Amino acid sequence: MTRIALVNCYFGKSWPSYFNHFLFSCKYNPDVDFLIFTNLEAPFQIANVHFIKINNLTEFSKIASEKLNLSINILDGYKLCDFKPTYGLIFQDYLKNYDFWGYCDIDIVLGNIRYFITEKMLKKYDVISPLKNYPAGFFTLFRNNEQCINLFKQSKDYAHILENRRHFCFDECNFEFDLVHTKDITDINTEIESFTLILRRLELQKEIKYYHKNIVQEFTQSRVVHHWIEGNIVNSITEKQYLLIHLINVKDNQYFFIDPIKSTGNFSISPKGINYSFNKVTYSLKKLKEKIKKSNRQIYYRFLLFKSKLFSYTEKQQVNFLEEQSYKIGRSHIIFYPQDQNKLVILNILEQTMHYNQFSLYKLKDNQWIGKSKKVISTIDFHFKNEESIPYKIRIHNIRNGISENAYYIY
Repeated sequence: MTRIALVNCYFGKSWPSYFNHFLFSCKYNPDVDFLIFTNLEAPFQIANVHFIKINNLTEFSKIASEKLNLSINILDGYKLCDFKPTYGLIFQDYLKNYDFWGYCDIDIVLGNIRYFITEKMLKKYDVISPLKNYPAGFFTLFRNNEQCINLFKQSKDYAHILENRRHFCFDECNFEFDLVHTKDITDINTEIESFTLILRRLELQKEIKYYHKNIVQEFTQSRVVHHWIEGNIVNSITEKQYLLIHLINVKDNQYFFIDPIKSTGNFSISPKGINYSFNKVTYSLKKLKEKIKKSNRQIYYRFLLFKSKLFSYTEKQQVNFLEEQSYKIGRSHIIFYPQDQNKLVILNILEQTMHYNQFSLYKLKDNQWIGKSKKVISTIDFHFKNEESIPYKIRIHNIRNGISENAYYIY
């Protein structure tokens, strides 16, 4: 049987709430190995899941620098997405005994991998993605040969991307998720040559055999309940099977509740959570509890805003270090314009559309501020590297909806 290894890199203080269900679904794919490079310990042991110690992003950067012969300095975990296509080279010593290598995220629940990725498919294709329009950053496989290990080098921008602190969505389509569903990537003007462009170009030139069809489920369009039954994922209405379910747009929803993992038993996955048995009354009570927490949080941050505003009258507070500095959030170009004391205008430019947003901004502590715009309170964290005067990352957290956005400095 063709040997497959999937790689994941994760660094943090603890595993996310959905990790145990990912791990449990790995168990039901015993003929696929999972290599998880992390600073954390395994919550429980699975025979085909191997935890390999890398202490932090600094250590990963050192390893990547040596393997790629580049100057790598990763400051943010999200940046690891740009490195996924390089894992075949970075972790080549760990992958040498496998016929296929790939990467996967941990915010997925796996179905039966071998049911979809058959021996016939593995013999025929060099690259396998379960999404039609771009290689899935959450699960893509590559033949373990020199060509596929070095595919990322086909982008003229690869060195700039990997050495830059900013996240470019290189592993997928450089944030062109809307256009890539209606236009060929070769017809889309992108900031960098993404991995989508590399694979499509080589496919058209018949230099690789590339499988890309939709065989996964994300809750971006469907709200249907899916059942995980002894390692298989089945749509509750159509009974269609899927390779995996990606929790990308539901995992951070405050009303997405995850039952504790059980060693036996099947469970259901829906936009409401991962549940062994769904009870409407229990769900309503949990939702009410979260709404109370949300209300209390908003009261707390309104108090912080009021308190910070009072302190601002006794000390000078300005963010002049942001004067007309340029940042990126996905495809959006962000420019910050400090005004008078405690005022900040943010210009958001997306293609030909310009949107202005004015903040009243007050200092909380160190590099953390709190602001208000159009009755919405947000916290704004400025992240600096060593003695640099300009923050390399600005994290804006909306208190009302709980959504955070990271703006990265354009070097």
